[in-house]
Amino acid sequence: MENYDFIDAVVNEETVDGNKLNLTFTIQESEKFYVERINVLGNHITQENFIRNQFVVDEGDPFNKILHNKTVNTLKGKGIFSDVESQVKDGTKANQKIIDITVTEKATGEISAGAGYGTDGSTFGFAVSENNFRGKGINLKTTLQVSEEKIKGLFSYTHPNFNYSDRALTTTVQSTSTDKLDDYGYKSSVNSIALGTRYEQYEDLFFSPRLSIGNESLETDDSAAANLKKQEGSYFDSSLLYSFTYDKRNQPYRPTSGFMSRFTQSLPLVSDGSPILNGYELNAYKEIVDDMVFSFSLYGRAINSLTNDDVRVSKRLFIPSYKLRGFESGKIGPKDEGDYIGGNYATALNASTTVPYIFQTLETLDMKMFLDAANVWGVDYSDTIDESNVIRSSIGVGVDWFTVIGPLNFSISQPVTKKSTDKTEKFRFQIGTTF
Repeated sequence: MENYDFIDAVVNEETVDGNKLNLTFTIQESEKFYVERINVLGNHITQENFIRNQFVVDEGDPFNKILHNKTVNTLKGKGIFSDVESQVKDGTKANQKIIDITVTEKATGEISAGAGYGTDGSTFGFAVSENNFRGKGINLKTTLQVSEEKIKGLFSYTHPNFNYSDRALTTTVQSTSTDKLDDYGYKSSVNSIALGTRYEQYEDLFFSPRLSIGNESLETDDSAAANLKKQEGSYFDSSLLYSFTYDKRNQPYRPTSGFMSRFTQSLPLVSDGSPILNGYELNAYKEIVDDMVFSFSLYGRAINSLTNDDVRVSKRLFIPSYKLRGFESGKIGPKDEGDYIGGNYATALNASTTVPYIFQTLETLDMKMFLDAANVWGVDYSDTIDESNVIRSSIGVGVDWFTVIGPLNFSISQPVTKKSTDKTEKFRFQIGTTF
């Protein structure tokens, strides 16, 4: 855009045959104005310097309507304002403009609880988050997930512009305890801490490196599978994980067009078995008619050992629960002596569309129809138990409702294809409150 400071885009609509539209996009040179001053209004909690750090067009720059609209969309996408309005006024000189940006702040803290019920019992989750800590856009998040066999806790801190470097800084502490001694003869615990950053390397291309260190212990008894007995012991791990994200969505929050493509890789630094993870994810959006947005997602992961060792049980792959509704998290795929052990490969495909015309009077309610399909396969230590190369799929309806007590989310799913050993979960529910 540096060579096109003074441009504007105009869209002309023409109705043809009563039910068709011709769209004409005209890129034209605009009048040459400069930004004299930008006033920030309405921020009682959020610090002004955080808001100004999001500006694409700043004071003294040539005024460009396209880039100015990008600033407004960036502020909306932060998720800490209920509304962002902009007004462009004449400046003190003929070739200058004054911009008033008025933000409406909203509650950015959230307490949420979620539950799911399936064929093998229930799961429970709890989370506390704050998206605008100290008015600096800092994100704090604490989660706790509890099931019959596993307890998982996480705390993360993300500063969006650490030391005014235009780079985000993220620190994450995580602990997972899995107790399957009674049923499958093993118990494991994994603790880790990670430090990472994220910044825009080129236009719309973001680089996110992260260094992680941790320890793991695995305890078994006589009833454990032979492979688990071989892996018993304590381990120290360090790895470098990085991702490249190409983001061409029209806006980060509730996008209606564009796509986001991400490649992820985790390289072992000091790690027994030297596991290497490769992953790719694509999310695409298209508005079919007003307020009806179709979205498509493709997800894939692969983990293998650089030294041809068996991948440890804690590092094997499972499908994230939000990628395969209608099934219990971690309860599909290869099984070893009755235990779901995950796989070396995992993939998922998701398609959904919003339903705009059913609840027109409820602006705080979003309904989506979805189709999920996924699979987990590959057992590096055995050729005899990898019998789960079957596509799992489900259809259903999900509802997001922003009530007076906080956001409410639930989904009702119906598995379409599955294996007899899979465990289903037709109903999932989550409710929260803001502060």
